[in-house]
Amino acid sequence: MGIDALFEFDRKISHIRNILALLEWDMETEMPSQGLEERGEESALLSSLYHKELCSPALAELVSSIDETTLSSDVDKALVRWYKKEIARETRLPSTLVERKSRVTSRAHASWFEAKRNNDFSFFKNDLKEIIDILREEAELIDSEKSRYDVLLDDYESGLTTQDIDPLFNSLEVEIHRIMDKTEERSSSFDDGFLRKGYDPSSLEGFCRHVMEKMGFDFSRGTVARSAHPFTTTIGPDDVRVTNRFTDKGLFDPLGSIIHETGHALYEMHSSLNPQIRGTSLSGGTSMGFHESQSRFWENFIGRSRSFWVYYYDDLRKIAPSLKGIALDDFIKGINKSTPSAIRVNADELTYSLHIIMRYRLEKDLIEGDLSVDDLPQAWNEASLNTIRYKVKNDSEGCLQDNHWAGGLFGYFPTYALGNIYAASLYKTLLSHIGGEKVLLASLEKGEYSAIVNFLDRNIWYKGGIYPPKDILLEITGKSLEMDSYVEYLENKFISLFG
Repeated sequence: MGIDALFEFDRKISHIRNILALLEWDMETEMPSQGLEERGEESALLSSLYHKELCSPALAELVSSIDETTLSSDVDKALVRWYKKEIARETRLPSTLVERKSRVTSRAHASWFEAKRNNDFSFFKNDLKEIIDILREEAELIDSEKSRYDVLLDDYESGLTTQDIDPLFNSLEVEIHRIMDKTEERSSSFDDGFLRKGYDPSSLEGFCRHVMEKMGFDFSRGTVARSAHPFTTTIGPDDVRVTNRFTDKGLFDPLGSIIHETGHALYEMHSSLNPQIRGTSLSGGTSMGFHESQSRFWENFIGRSRSFWVYYYDDLRKIAPSLKGIALDDFIKGINKSTPSAIRVNADELTYSLHIIMRYRLEKDLIEGDLSVDDLPQAWNEASLNTIRYKVKNDSEGCLQDNHWAGGLFGYFPTYALGNIYAASLYKTLLSHIGGEKVLLASLEKGEYSAIVNFLDRNIWYKGGIYPPKDILLEITGKSLEMDSYVEYLENKFISLFG
């Protein structure tokens, strides 16, 4: 008994979770469509087993027997804290509900895809209704004293509530609109058509692998494949998997996606190099917001910078004929062009957070019962016009464009915008640590990322999930969650390019 026994138990739990991740990876990349029903049953069985293990009286007795006052290690304390939260959550959920959720979300993935393919929300509507009913019941069982949405949000960004996010997002929307008003005329009139003249997917895929390697992705501990929607998942301490897609016409879409997903992968890979948390539930990110801070940091703060492309641009032009005669500065304007658009994953850096703010408000209303599923398409279209300033043409580019809700991932969306905000604070601190912006830009022009990697590894990656996100942010930056750094960054960048 004791903390050693808890770590031993955690290995079993981690294995189950990793096998579930492997099943999802296969479903998204290789599984034939006819295998969906059986895969739903397999996932339901493993989800039920995971739930049963966390609800076992033996585990509850083990955790309660550990005297936290005798623990000197932050890792030990963190594992006990993690299990107390998981046990409190899982023991309130009946296994029948857990199995039902797994089956419905597996089925909903197919109905969402069919709805998107046919541009018809009705194919997906009933499954979405059932998912929302399940999540409402789940939230009320876990903590009936909190709002349903706050319960779900806590699963992705521990310690934050809608009372924290609402004023933050409301102010951020105002600031982004203000910057858009200053830059929209010059930005929207810039001709970036050279980015949408097509490319050879195989050549670009090879270029993407080169960028991943330069960033530090270890192909002996990870792999990359294609999927309908780019994502990163961890199958084990030395098995981190990334996907990308080459179906968009835009040249930068696969590039931005792979830089983004590699940011996630580096967090996972480096946390597993800490022997104290390797292969445990503490390996990986401290929260989804912090995970997104890493992917957004690499994709935008680094991957859309001029200095980053000083190193790569000549090589990219060799495989992208559409860039012939296009100066580097015009390429940079092209990949940073800001204009209201439909698709979140292809959105420019300035308007991206507006897509998240809109989804956050909609999913919160769905969970709290202030918006019916039947009214979702119209509500989406109205919100898009008001928040993003884009008029939606159909369901496929509207309420069907993301698959998050098909997977039951309510409470996840706000972490994308939180990741942007975290990333700006971290970027500002990074500059002060390495000697200023000139030092960073000089390194990027040489394709050298050691200063960045060392800073992120020391302050974030190696710590995994040992410390709460609020504590890590405060320790690194000396500040709590604030959007001033992000707004300052956006304004300086976009006014410089298009003001």
